[in-house]
Amino acid sequence: MKKLKFKPKVIGVAGTVSCGKDTVADYFVEKYGFKKIVLGDFLRQEAIRRGHKVNRDYLRKLQYILKKEYGRDYLMKKVVEIINKKDHIRMLNIVIVGLRAPEETRLAKEKLKAKIIFVDADPFIRYKRAKSRRRKGFAKTYEQFLHEEALENAAFDFHKTIKMANFKIDNSGTIKKTYQDTEKIAKKLKLKKISKKPQ
Repeated sequence: MKKLKFKPKVIGVAGTVSCGKDTVADYFVEKYGFKKIVLGDFLRQEAIRRGHKVNRDYLRKLQYILKKEYGRDYLMKKVVEIINKKDHIRMLNIVIVGLRAPEETRLAKEKLKAKIIFVDADPFIRYKRAKSRRRKGFAKTYEQFLHEEALENAAFDFHKTIKMANFKIDNSGTIKKTYQDTEKIAKKLKLKKISKKPQ
């Protein structure tokens, strides 16, 4: 069998609340033809399957339930299974958004050879972004926002995930600056831009 020259690339995007993870991921989709997979989508699907409304409070609770039932890498295991069955066969590059627990990140690196990007921004800027979205269950005050984030980060050992990142982006400034920083990473990964978005 002739050996394929093309090796699918996988990028994992981790980051703080409302830091701009999707902004970075969408850049790889639009400029380099990556397929985007959002871990939170699997969580929302699981909530619907269990007959619950999709809101931040329940999703946070569901994460704890899944962690106890299946381990903290449960969602990533589902992603790895899907990629190995479908996307790698079609040889698509993948960007995975929403890595939280170190177990997820480690699995992505070991099984998918993923390169991890950690995105962050000034806490108050992130708070204002989250507030503008007006999502149900949003923290009403800046202090509450910081408190809830601290609890979640501690629960998922997020500090360990941060240490596993290959690249870091500060998204506190302009969108132009974030795109420039993302492009620098793309060049380091030796990615090739597409002429148009694939179907």
